[in-house]
Amino acid sequence: MSDAELEAAASRGAPIPPLPREPLSAHAERLRADEAFVGRLRAIEAQSARVEGERRALLAAHMQRVLDMAGDAGPKVKELAMMAAVELGLTGGGMVQRMTEAWTIVTELPAAHEAASQGRITTSHLRVIEAETRALRLDAQVEPSERQRVVKQLVEVAESTSTSRLRSRAKRIVNDVLTEPLQVRHDAARERRRVELFDAGDGMADLVARVPALEGAAIFDRLTQAARSKPKDDPRTFDQFRADAFQELLLAGVVPEDLHGTAHIKAHVAITIPATELLHDRDAQDSALHELRFPAALDGKVLVDRDTARRIAGDTHTWERLFTDPVSGVAVTVDTYRSSAAQRRWLRARDGRCRGPGCDRAVLRADLDHTRDFAAGGRTSLSNLEHLCRSDHTLKHDTRWRVEQREGGVLRWTSPIGQVIVDEPPPVGPRFTDVPRSRPEPATREPRLSRRYQREALERRADEIARTLPASGRWGASMPVGASPTLPF
Repeated sequence: MSDAELEAAASRGAPIPPLPREPLSAHAERLRADEAFVGRLRAIEAQSARVEGERRALLAAHMQRVLDMAGDAGPKVKELAMMAAVELGLTGGGMVQRMTEAWTIVTELPAAHEAASQGRITTSHLRVIEAETRALRLDAQVEPSERQRVVKQLVEVAESTSTSRLRSRAKRIVNDVLTEPLQVRHDAARERRRVELFDAGDGMADLVARVPALEGAAIFDRLTQAARSKPKDDPRTFDQFRADAFQELLLAGVVPEDLHGTAHIKAHVAITIPATELLHDRDAQDSALHELRFPAALDGKVLVDRDTARRIAGDTHTWERLFTDPVSGVAVTVDTYRSSAAQRRWLRARDGRCRGPGCDRAVLRADLDHTRDFAAGGRTSLSNLEHLCRSDHTLKHDTRWRVEQREGGVLRWTSPIGQVIVDEPPPVGPRFTDVPRSRPEPATREPRLSRRYQREALERRADEIARTLPASGRWGASMPVGASPTLPF
């Protein structure tokens, strides 16, 4: 078509024929379809998040409208919820719960609500932030500005990582701000342990146990070890074998006399030591450094209270000291008496988890893999090894995904359509960084005031325990709280 014919066709609204192009190869066509799928899904997720944000804002606004009315708000909320439930075919109780959850997120987590409404984070990320900040929002001693700072930090993390890794990071970020020590919170939570049975249909049921994290992980690990040793001709899957072993242990096993003991759990204890600890005489250090306590962690994710860490550490025969770089927080040296490969010890310390895109599985459940295949000339060196779970191991070897390892153990994953995911080793110790002077410091509580709140909480807990003990089992007047030796977890 000439230029004049083209303009005439355009003025009449006639469709303009496409320009001729070379036919795509099968490989290029597949990449185009993959990229179109990912882009379209991302757009739908962002649109869904915006619609969900609008729904959340609507529910919260009318919940607040009812709460502002005079008189008892309970019946009014139920009345409004039932009207909506009838329209949507839901239950009244379920609608009240949805309204309450929406109101809580909008009023107490405005930064997270806004990020989700704009599609910057998914609704799943929002649920993680809401769940992990629950204790923070219940702590009356934490200033509102400090709560907002933590939520903003979690939103920034959520924008660049998976929900699983967000959950792990959130536990540590929130724990650093709470005024009530982890030990006190664990003691209170432990009182709520229970076992529940839910009907799953088709003659099946879900048996759910709320138990301390250490014992729960040990139970699951024991079942997994049993599944690993099953005969090769056993047709059951790992999950089926674990479920059968669980039934046999409970129905035919022996209940231990000490229900609170962990005598059968053998731990491998790693003590994290900042390198700065080696530079000064401990007696000459600032007294503020002695107040620092870095909590123990189960598989690098679940925080473990100090009493549990002490008890399980006392039953192990192997201790491993971990020296960390104070700037990067990455392990640089390991010493141990246990006879194992030094490379594996160092890499377990460095990786801490599976290094696959967005994966947060524990390093003990991952394979040690050559970044560049050994058969292709890759060396068995620290700069060419990383831990991958079985799923991400097959992703690397059996798909078009590619990975390269850079300095410092940083992995650079590349998808078939060109997406780049940079995975850095998680820090295993405290990190010290320079803060630019132009950046205002966040409003935080004075360290002395924070420590005072923690001491008061521990003293209240000690008094509660002392009142429940017989006279012969109480502490003497000359033994202050916290006088027992402590481990640097």
